[in-house]
Amino acid sequence: MLVKIHKAEGRAIVAIADKDLIGKEFSEGEKYLNISKSFYKGEEKDEEEILKLLKDVNSVNAVGKESIKFCIKHELVEKGNRLANRK
Repeated sequence: MLVKIHKAEGRAIVAIADKDLIGKEFSEGEKYLNISKSFYKGEEKDEEEILKLLKDVNSVNAVGKESIKFCIKHELVEKGNRLANRK
């Protein structure tokens, strides 16, 4: 997975993406998603490295099957796109 940290106004957002999706665009009806290099293309990290990064962030933006599996496995989200309760 590729990981990029965005910092602005004292907040940190982590973008996590499957490597094979970088630069692709998807649309379905009125919905549109651009997996842009500028937002998602970061450094390749393993699960342990990503978990360490997540301790100091305000939100996570994840795209791709591998990235979503990671988020579900570590209870960052629940199946069905509902946010999980994080402590």
